[in-house]
Amino acid sequence: MLAAGLALGLTACSGGSGTTDTTAANTSESTAAQSSAAKEESGERVWPTTKNVEIICPASAGGLTDSAARIWANYLGTKFPDTNFIVNNDNTGNGTVAMEAVRNSQETDGSQLLFYNTGMLIAKYTGAYKYSLLDDFNFCTVGYSTNPDGFILCVAGDSEYNSVTDLVDAMKANPGKLVTGIQNGSTRQFLAGAMKASTEADFKMVDSGSEADTITALLGGNLDFAFVQAGNATQYAETGDMKLLGICQAERSENYPDVPTIDEQGIDGMDLNALQIIAGPKGMSDEIAEAIAETMEGYAQDETVKSSLANMKVQYEYVNREDSRKLVEATNNSFGEAAAALGY
Repeated sequence: MLAAGLALGLTACSGGSGTTDTTAANTSESTAAQSSAAKEESGERVWPTTKNVEIICPASAGGLTDSAARIWANYLGTKFPDTNFIVNNDNTGNGTVAMEAVRNSQETDGSQLLFYNTGMLIAKYTGAYKYSLLDDFNFCTVGYSTNPDGFILCVAGDSEYNSVTDLVDAMKANPGKLVTGIQNGSTRQFLAGAMKASTEADFKMVDSGSEADTITALLGGNLDFAFVQAGNATQYAETGDMKLLGICQAERSENYPDVPTIDEQGIDGMDLNALQIIAGPKGMSDEIAEAIAETMEGYAQDETVKSSLANMKVQYEYVNREDSRKLVEATNNSFGEAAAALGY
């Protein structure tokens, strides 16, 4: 019986049909593919390699930054179903507690990340936070909105000014007389600083508190102009209570195409990029940071992501890690110029 079995085995290996050889080759290719898939599933990929990834967001729940963080987390959950992506909000100390948690994190495997915005750059210039995004964290990438619709330069509906040029001319003709409302340490303050730096015009800045309070002051005649978030500004423009002089971004908004940019009216430096920033602790490797950044390419193409962002009137355009860093550096320089004009 043993001899017969050996003979049959030799016959099969040397048979003229070739069927057995082809099957073996196909089986080998299939096994290799399964091995590759198993390697990915086994956790040998660069990132994520942990069961849980905590995304710390130093912003209040329900805002643009928080919503963007959750959309990214949901996308990552579909891409890596064996990992839980958890968004935790902590706006304590205007976000400094959350930033410090990530900066000091001993979890250098990418399991603890920061998802914030350009408020982080402002905090450094105002002295509210002494550490730098690019020097004291491992910067991964930006969630850069191509149409963030940040702020619009507005005047009251019965104002004599009909353009940014009218307003700047009045500032120069009456140094220190015109008044705008800011909130210290906010984007509105830095937009006012950028306007000072760009126009070299002299106007007064007063702390008018929250945006709601600033709108009340503008409509009540206590302010000559103000920077108001686009969604709010356009509502008041529809009722005739406000005039929209210029939007603070490089190109006209797809949502509000009739509002000219401030740049096209001859005042540059006002398009302070609205960036969403993803970073890890300094000790995290560049390899992991690069892997995190690469997830944004698929994120930008995902139809569910596109739909969710569209609901917030935001679009996302993929920017690789290298170009993301250049974008942050350019934005940081713009904030630096504004900070100098503000006396920081």
